[in-house]
Amino acid sequence: MATSSRKTALTALSEVTENEGYSNIVIDKAIRAAELSPRDAALTSTIFYGVLEKRLTLDFYIRKFLAKPKQKLDGTVLNILRIAVYQMMYLDRVPDSAAVNEAVLCAAEYRRGQYKNFVNGVLRSFARGWHEVIIPEDDLSVRYNIPQPIIESFKKDYGETVCIDLLKAMSERAETYIRINPLKTTADDLIQSLPENTAEKAVLQNALCVHGTGDVTGLPGFAEGKFHVQDLSSQLLCAFVSPQPGERLADVCAAPGGKSFTLAEYMENTGVLDAFDLYKGRVNLIKKGAERLGLSIIHAAVRDAATGVCEKQYDRVLCDVPCSGLGVIRRKPEIRYKKQESFKELPALQLKILEHSAQLVRPGGILFYSTCTLRNAENGAVVTEFLKCHPEFEPYDLPETEGISHTVNEPKFMRTMMPMDHGGDGFFAAAMRRKTETGKETKR
Repeated sequence: MATSSRKTALTALSEVTENEGYSNIVIDKAIRAAELSPRDAALTSTIFYGVLEKRLTLDFYIRKFLAKPKQKLDGTVLNILRIAVYQMMYLDRVPDSAAVNEAVLCAAEYRRGQYKNFVNGVLRSFARGWHEVIIPEDDLSVRYNIPQPIIESFKKDYGETVCIDLLKAMSERAETYIRINPLKTTADDLIQSLPENTAEKAVLQNALCVHGTGDVTGLPGFAEGKFHVQDLSSQLLCAFVSPQPGERLADVCAAPGGKSFTLAEYMENTGVLDAFDLYKGRVNLIKKGAERLGLSIIHAAVRDAATGVCEKQYDRVLCDVPCSGLGVIRRKPEIRYKKQESFKELPALQLKILEHSAQLVRPGGILFYSTCTLRNAENGAVVTEFLKCHPEFEPYDLPETEGISHTVNEPKFMRTMMPMDHGGDGFFAAAMRRKTETGKETKR
């Protein structure tokens, strides 16, 4: 019988590839169901995420050792092969023989073992010859494990040189960042309370980069509300919004709440911050996080950002809209395999949310638009269309941030953030000011 680690990884991979489940939710559920030991759970996660991240490379190698390289493979059998090949190529501590044997055992338990000999033959051939296989220099898709349509999109929007740099950055592991809650602690005090060499200061104030911690919610200070997890680019977005104490702010697509928490901290927990989301369960996540952090100005409620009614007006409104997520591929590797057709309707929805949210901005107030994708059709193009249709708004320049560069040449009221700029996720931000009722235009 195959060991629990490989079987659990296989179950989770099948759920993601066949049902398009979210990787983090799928693997956590599978590990809990299997009741794995911490050691086995760690190996399962390594294999699961490794296969998702390297799938195009793995498939390229696997097909080199098939008798018929273009033959269609059963989905489960292909995942069994991927798991074994990933271990042989990338996990030095796992002997090739163990990887092959476990794969054969998994195959023996699937469909009465009809693929057992096939799996055994392919993997033994692979073990003998894979070191001699060379990936063509110009095959960027296989080399960087990004589907060709996404690569073409990057080239079109940012040029070939930036595209190559972006692919290289996306092939690296994403760092984990946390945001200090200045209402309860300081960066120096929190670093001192953590295990040695766990955390270091990042380029933004109150941002820390943490290493080798596993689940950061188990670190000292989390339960007491001294920090929350938030990527550096998301923290930079909040620095752009920069709400002041006593102001009124709306975060219209707020869940799971990281940006709302940081914005409330900028406001020193004074004023009003209404955090909206479409689903009750996600709104409850915001409420629980705000309570843990002691952020009493956050009022979380259910509201549809594209159609929902709200008669209030705010000094600042943030629209971090649903998007294709191409900027967070390092954290959610399954995103790279989404069907391109699923992206086509997003710009219309994003524009609808932006236009609906614009009604919440008081005269002289600021409207912020953001995504976690790197795709102009969902970023600059949406903002340009909005300004074209809404002359009551004008561009509002975003500030430069010391120590943080930006690769893309764009207007000052837009900012594309890339992993190679500062290590954070791929993000986009833009700011627009609602003109005063007299029509007077004032720029930052």
